[in-house]
Amino acid sequence: MDTRLITLRLVPGFDDACIIHMIKAARDTHLKGLILQLYGTGNMPSLKDDLVNALEDATTAGVCVVVTTQCQTGSVLLGHYATGQALIRAGVVSAGDMTLEATTAKLAYLLGRQDLTLEEVRDLMGVDLRGELTPKEFMSPPPLATSYQKAIAKKNRSLSRSFSVIFSLQPELTKLPIGVEFDACQVDRAIKTKA
Repeated sequence: MDTRLITLRLVPGFDDACIIHMIKAARDTHLKGLILQLYGTGNMPSLKDDLVNALEDATTAGVCVVVTTQCQTGSVLLGHYATGQALIRAGVVSAGDMTLEATTAKLAYLLGRQDLTLEEVRDLMGVDLRGELTPKEFMSPPPLATSYQKAIAKKNRSLSRSFSVIFSLQPELTKLPIGVEFDACQVDRAIKTKA
């Protein structure tokens, strides 16, 4: 096991200059791994370009930077928000739904393996080795990010219910004489009584 790694828990209002200085100082002492505990699905303030650049410099210098969540449940979904996309471009790796302890132990173990390159270590952080990580195909879909996405999803659910009720009314509607017209209120009442 290679324990030349540190864990940083970001809090609202953190001073990125201190963290950047700490990362640079740690690189001078041959840091191999950096675990960042971020908010929610792997988010941090979007105005921290200097910090993202420092993380990119660290990954370029051979430090495996892994992002985990501070939440008790859920997982890191890098790429779901703009900040996560910037982290991916910087070479940061997602810990998925691993706990901080599992992430630390796994990273220390993989870094200690003499037969793995840094790229292989990064790849293996996303692979379930011993039940520490839920495979992506078993993860629940990501939450909706914006009010717009939520409104569209709600509209689609409503339309879906309306269509299923209308299709269930279809046999009754076909029994009516040809040429009978319905106004929207009649259809709405039929849907509400059927639903």
